[in-house]
Amino acid sequence: MSGANHGKAAKDDHEDNNLRIGGKGSTDLKWLSALEAPLRVTGLPWLERDGVYRRLPVNPSHAIRPEVDRLANYTTGVQVRFRTDSPKLYVRVKLAAPYSMYQMTATGQCGVDCYIGAIGDQRYINTSRFDFAHAEYESVLFDSLPRQMRDITLNLPLYQGVSELHVGIEPSSEIAAFPGFPVGKKVLLYGTSITHGACATRPGMAYPNILSRMFPLEFLNLGFSGNAQGEPELAHIISQIEEPGLLILDYEANTPSTERLRESLPEFIRIYRQRHPEVPILVISQIRLAREVFDEEQASRREERKRIQREEVGRQRSAGDRNVHFFDGALLLGDDPQDCTTDGIHPSDLGYDRIAKTLRPVIADLLKAIIEQAMGRDEGK
Repeated sequence: MSGANHGKAAKDDHEDNNLRIGGKGSTDLKWLSALEAPLRVTGLPWLERDGVYRRLPVNPSHAIRPEVDRLANYTTGVQVRFRTDSPKLYVRVKLAAPYSMYQMTATGQCGVDCYIGAIGDQRYINTSRFDFAHAEYESVLFDSLPRQMRDITLNLPLYQGVSELHVGIEPSSEIAAFPGFPVGKKVLLYGTSITHGACATRPGMAYPNILSRMFPLEFLNLGFSGNAQGEPELAHIISQIEEPGLLILDYEANTPSTERLRESLPEFIRIYRQRHPEVPILVISQIRLAREVFDEEQASRREERKRIQREEVGRQRSAGDRNVHFFDGALLLGDDPQDCTTDGIHPSDLGYDRIAKTLRPVIADLLKAIIEQAMGRDEGK
């Protein structure tokens, strides 16, 4: 055996099968488009009208900046839900473009991950594996589970558009519709790259997706990385989403200036209130950044912006709107946030887990009446 061949054989002998691209080959599978029943796509309020994986309308009522228009095609927060007894589950994904981000994993930008279980009891099982040089891939999510009916949730890529998505199951298996959310309201999150999901290692670890596993409602991720400037146009468009249960505003870090934040926040709330006078609004200030330990000016700027938001919420409440609330984002990463980010700004999976767990009781309190009312109706049936 030549030295070159011996080296190749040694590499093959020691290769970890669990790290192979794609997983086992997909033979004799039945493929279904995620856009067709009984599969259900959530997180896209204009899907029924426009028929594409896009978080804002194709033809919005108000003009949006080109950067926001581009980011609206990224499928962060989008989920595919269904039930099946198939022992195997595969995905075929056609992306708008291949992996391209130095600060995010390929699985975070372009991957699909899978959770099994009903709402509130969803357990992670796997993430798609693929050659990140290509914009199309097929991958196994599981292939040898016992045959029994399971609730499936697929989280779509955080930082890439999806042109097509198909689910592959064993041909003889049953597939059924997702039973629906017990609470028919939606949680809307408008914010920055942190809301968007940078730099989670896989889609399910973005904090809106983590929160979606904690509550019996649909979550809509309206994070626009680097471009959530609190524009009135976005307030008008977001106000068109039907059945809101809660609006979260977490866009401070993207505002061009402190003065712009001071102007945009009351205007955003005013516009939203024209359509939804009673929906709770939660304003969240920015998280603490790693460099603030060494940069007093940056820490001071965050404190000033926090004060502006807290005071604006206070003014709204003093004027009679008791459904506007404020939360100090400096608390989101806990007492020691130093190791909670990937690049000093964007949370790691640890950081996102802390954000979701910190927000959980806050959101639960704001949604308490809605959840109790809906659960009471279900029990009375």
